Amino acid sequence: MENLGKYLKDLRESRAIDYNQVYEDIRITQAQIEAMEENRLFDLGHYGFVKALIYNYARYLEADLDAVMREFMVMMPANTKKEFRPNKVVKEKKIMLSTNFLWTVGILVFVAILGSILFHSYRQGWLKAPDFFSKEAEAGPVAQEEAEQPVERDSLRMRMRILSESIPQSNVMMEEGHTSSSILDTTDYIGNILGRSPVNVPIN
Repeated sequence: MENLGKYLKDLRESRAIDYNQVYEDIRITQAQIEAMEENRLFDLGHYGFVKALIYNYARYLEADLDAVMREFMVMMPANTKKEFRPNKVVKEKKIMLSTNFLWTVGILVFVAILGSILFHSYRQGWLKAPDFFSKEAEAGPVAQEEAEQPVERDSLRMRMRILSESIPQSNVMMEEGHTSSSILDTTDYIGNILGRSPVNVPIN
């Protein structure tokens, strides 16, 4: 037997057996059949699996099993081991986020929620603005001083008005050919109203 793969292919075609029929009968796929017929035995797997696959396929085609297995041992000796290549596991790429970034986002979300709650409470009238935010509180002491000053000025004006009204005016009628004379009034009207002066300076 010069070529194991060609020998198996010729047997299958001579019996008019297609790939689907083989799969329905002995569950050998089209890819596995093509690998055996093209002598790509190492592509089928490890030694024991390939040996069993060749044997079952040759028996299904009613081939010469002794000749087939001898040729198989030449092509794939028992001490030949296919290099084991584990299937590569594709790991999903994980998006790594910085811890500081997560903390920053958490703080911003907390501040936003707290601010919205306070604003809603203020709009509903549940909270009142502190006194130091109001303009009236800032101008309070100054406004009180300014409000007190007009009261003092008004009281002083009232006293002066009362004082001026309490002083009688003496008018001496002047006749033709006579000189006018005025009567000097020495009454201390200011002292009577405001009290005696501590300086005790007589007013003439």
